[in-house]
Amino acid sequence: MSAVVSLGFSEERRSDVGIVASEAANNIYLHAQTGEVLVCSFESESATWLDLLALDNGPGISDVSRAFEDGYSTAGTRGQGLGAIQRLSDASSLYSFAHRGSVLWSRLGKFRSLRYPPFGVVNVPLRGETACGDSFVALPDALKSLYMMVDGLGHGIHAAEAANEAVSVVRASAGEAATEILTRVHDALKKTRGAAMSLVLVDHERQMVVCSGVGNITTAVMTGTATRNVPSQNGTLGAVLPRIQEYTYPIEPRSTLMMYSDGLTSKCALTGYPGLQNRHPQLIAGLLYRDFSRRRDDATVLYAPLGGLEL
Repeated sequence: MSAVVSLGFSEERRSDVGIVASEAANNIYLHAQTGEVLVCSFESESATWLDLLALDNGPGISDVSRAFEDGYSTAGTRGQGLGAIQRLSDASSLYSFAHRGSVLWSRLGKFRSLRYPPFGVVNVPLRGETACGDSFVALPDALKSLYMMVDGLGHGIHAAEAANEAVSVVRASAGEAATEILTRVHDALKKTRGAAMSLVLVDHERQMVVCSGVGNITTAVMTGTATRNVPSQNGTLGAVLPRIQEYTYPIEPRSTLMMYSDGLTSKCALTGYPGLQNRHPQLIAGLLYRDFSRRRDDATVLYAPLGGLEL
């Protein structure tokens, strides 16, 4: 519960978070035996919130809509857990199929709201570490948006120092060209162990994105059934700066962005999950983490809409 305390949640809202987390964990225990509950905290200029993700690879749920009905249970319980989660959450969703496990997402804001920035991120440190060497910036806007992901070399506190420095520089440089931002980050990271980083600048009026990256962050722009994997230059920001290249792509109203660090496998993709692309970005990020995390490094995955953004 340290996350809700640090974010300044009220006692009543902290109670809501506790109930949702307990019900989500209990569902994993009763139906899947093993799994994990992730607590992802976020702060923006307009909102402060927590996303809870309950992830398992259990038997799955064949009738998701009925599972939310009070009184329905396949485990001999009162059958009120999912209903309680839905009532206490600002938003929630469940993605599940028989024999393929389940992903349950719940969002609880510091103050109840239905308006949040439209992106999803899971950012998890290597097991046993208290600091994550990966980080990100997500600055969605109706006119121009910026997304960045950074992976400090190695893991632990020194990797986190490099990643946090990159985040500070990117936030301070928002509005500059991609080449300028990457150059500033490179200069700032010379005092650190260095990092890989990918940057995406979105012009919603022109329906274009500019992408640029150095190192092993994977970035993909998806439009319909087509996926463009954005090239990234070999090098390490803070150590070896290659000739920075920018790649410009057109986008459409239903275009989306996926970024992930090398804590996830290169096979990370949405294919094979019917209807998943229509779900909330945070649920999508949770499922991608569940199925593609290597479990031996910091892991970060970001998913966001690019076209037709409404805030």
